Amino acid sequence: MRKILSICLSITTLSLFSQNFVSTNAENKNIVLEEFTGISCGFCPDGHAIAQSLSNANPNDVFLINIHTGSYANPQGPGTDFNTSFGAAISNISGTCGYPAGTVNRIDFSSQGLNQTNSSGTCVATTAMSRDNWTLATNQTLSESSYINVAAQATIDVTTRILTVIVETYYTGTVPQGVANNINVALLQNNIPGPQSGAANYNPSGIIPGPWNPTYNHQHMLRHLLTGQWGEAIPVSSGFWTDTYTYTIPSNLNGVSFDLFNLEVLVFAAEGQENIITGNKASLSYNVPPGTNLIDMSASTNMAMPSSYCDNSIIPEITVSNNSNMPIDTFEVSYILNSNNPVTQSVYNSIPIGGNSTISFPAITVPSGTNNISYSVNTMNGSSYVDSISNNNLASTGEFNLLSNTPFSTTFTESFDNYTPGQAILNNGLIENPNNTNTYVVDNSVNSNVNWALGGYGNSTKSYRFRFYQGWNTNDQVTMLWEKVDFSNSSNNEISFSYAHAVQNSWDNSKLQVLVSLDCGNSWNEASVLVGGNLSTVTGAVSGGHFYPASTDWQTHTVDLSDYDGESDVNIALRATYNGGNNLYIDDVNVSAQQISNTSNLKNKFSIHPNPTRNQIIIEDGKFISVKVYDIYGKLVLNQKSNNRKININHFKSGVYYLNINTGNEIIIKKIIKIE
Repeated sequence: MRKILSICLSITTLSLFSQNFVSTNAENKNIVLEEFTGISCGFCPDGHAIAQSLSNANPNDVFLINIHTGSYANPQGPGTDFNTSFGAAISNISGTCGYPAGTVNRIDFSSQGLNQTNSSGTCVATTAMSRDNWTLATNQTLSESSYINVAAQATIDVTTRILTVIVETYYTGTVPQGVANNINVALLQNNIPGPQSGAANYNPSGIIPGPWNPTYNHQHMLRHLLTGQWGEAIPVSSGFWTDTYTYTIPSNLNGVSFDLFNLEVLVFAAEGQENIITGNKASLSYNVPPGTNLIDMSASTNMAMPSSYCDNSIIPEITVSNNSNMPIDTFEVSYILNSNNPVTQSVYNSIPIGGNSTISFPAITVPSGTNNISYSVNTMNGSSYVDSISNNNLASTGEFNLLSNTPFSTTFTESFDNYTPGQAILNNGLIENPNNTNTYVVDNSVNSNVNWALGGYGNSTKSYRFRFYQGWNTNDQVTMLWEKVDFSNSSNNEISFSYAHAVQNSWDNSKLQVLVSLDCGNSWNEASVLVGGNLSTVTGAVSGGHFYPASTDWQTHTVDLSDYDGESDVNIALRATYNGGNNLYIDDVNVSAQQISNTSNLKNKFSIHPNPTRNQIIIEDGKFISVKVYDIYGKLVLNQKSNNRKININHFKSGVYYLNINTGNEIIIKKIIKIE
């Protein structure tokens, strides 16, 4: 250790008295492209690709800083908080209007019309630019002369984790009158695995195997500014200047590991908070003391996943692989359930070269809702091992959904009024969205041209939208799944909800199913289905833009659940499946029942008999104005515009059909079976 310190001291001393590695020749400006991004930003991977192409074309002149900030950077679970305390301030002074955005040397290009505006044109940024303008601004700035050169050398001690950065500047020109320069030292990290919206569409080369789906390989991520938010003043305005900065690199920031061997250091000189004159990447070396063993451990998991929604007993399990050229006999493994505190085990089992070991933790009970278990493997404090490749030390189960074994209610309603627009959650249930399609709660803020309420029949401000229009692929499904309800002491159970939908073409065939399960989702029974034109609530097609329902575009759908009277463990789900069409909206979900003791007060419940039948169906116990019959594919096979209670289906093929009884106020759905 004394030898290492003496070497560092000698370098520092030399730097104080003579120019060492910074160029003294007049040079053009280098580029620092600060990109404002986030893991939920669907177009941001396109920005990453554009920025990287600029750096690749100018490898010694264009340097990138990816700054995760804003709502698109909100974490999606443990290990995904990529924000820093500096990012928001940098974004704010740029006037960012949307994502992705970026600054080229924090220069104001507004006089050339390159600054960013939002979609409505109400926000005009100062230095922030949309990604389409980065190339022009970069090429222009690269041709301009710089009055200052900057350079840096950095060293990381792998045992103490101390980063030492020696910065040098040299003025080759005259500083503008009244201008003072600040030096900035930024610590960046590459190869950070995590989620990223839009990766498959806009930057598929950035996707790697890993714990998230998809797993994205984040590059040039801002982790720290050694010189503070806006840098430190350069005390001279001519000739040579140097200074040394140190930083003890923590094990993690916001739960995201600091990988010593995937860091880069960037230095740049700016005029105050803005107008970066030039920048440069530091050369980076490592001090590895004798007796220190550089190793590589990686984590994976084959944990047995729940067999059903109600299987909430889990045994966490991690597999550690030794990718080193020596055996490993001491390390630590941890898991984190959702956002809880980590649970850690020390392991003293030897793993041979190229071998692996699976470590199990005690069983845990996982709560109802959307869950994730993330795993990590790390070296122990005080051991001789230093993991030289730590970006493969994480693993994850990915998200999995569970429900309670205990019914939460006998009846319930869901109006979506208590949700924030953009949320895709249920208070007493789950949203199953395996393909990450666009679906969430909306109000009229979703579009500035919509000045009416988007709740059911215009009676409330919010509804839940399956955004079929753009972004869904054929047969994509999203399921609303509620916790168990108890029908053991009720009869004539039913579910009703308001819905609005428009087709784009006559052949559109999206569907909305009402599903019921008695075994916690292991199997489902279809209680009702609306398909294609039967699902549409408006006359004609709506194409060329999003469908936003007016108050008159809603209908009520009521489904008889009396087949489940007396059951104590009933799960109900609404499942939307895309096969063309415009947006689908749901509101005012109501599961209701009559108490068995009050069955004499039932009104308008409709009973049908015989069922199954060969010839006809008779409708009893209610008033109606018309009847329609649809097959299981949503095709209208009978339209009886009268209140005739006898429905002749003798000519139908055998199979399942849906009887839509129109009362004038709502549609009551009954499933009928035609037999030969």
